[in-house]
Amino acid sequence: QHIGGHSHILVARSPVFAAMFQHEMKEKKTGQVSIQDIQPDIFKQLLHYIYSGRLSLLLTETTAQRLFEASDKYDIGDLKEECVSFLLLCIRVDNVINLMAWAHIHSVDELKEETLKFTSFHGKDISLLEDWENLTKNYPEVCLEATRSIIECHCLNSAER
Repeated sequence: QHIGGHSHILVARSPVFAAMFQHEMKEKKTGQVSIQDIQPDIFKQLLHYIYSGRLSLLLTETTAQRLFEASDKYDIGDLKEECVSFLLLCIRVDNVINLMAWAHIHSVDELKEETLKFTSFHGKDISLLEDWENLTKNYPEVCLEATRSIIECHCLNSAER
């Protein structure tokens, strides 16, 4: 799918696009960028943000994650921040494990810390989820961090009694 854009706008908003279009790279010669790893609808949202500084749709968790990944790839910091801010508001018992793992994979420390805090307060409910078992298998180091935060919270609560 061909999605049009103006190179000078892309260059102004993204150091990655700037490198592509200002150095002797294929993109400078052809005036085109081949993007294989971002879904067209996500790239259109990224492009809309590059042009307007605003999102054109209401975010969902999945869209925010995909937009974060795209904005991380093209180094668009303000969009990354908006996506993280949205995801921080989405933390619930039923999604905290997936958000924690995603934050770990993408080195989103602020989100990871908040998911760990949330887990520390809701550890009993979260530890019963199938996602907890998956976290244990796939990301044992994250599961260890979460377990420690649950224990620390439990110890603090016990000491206050």
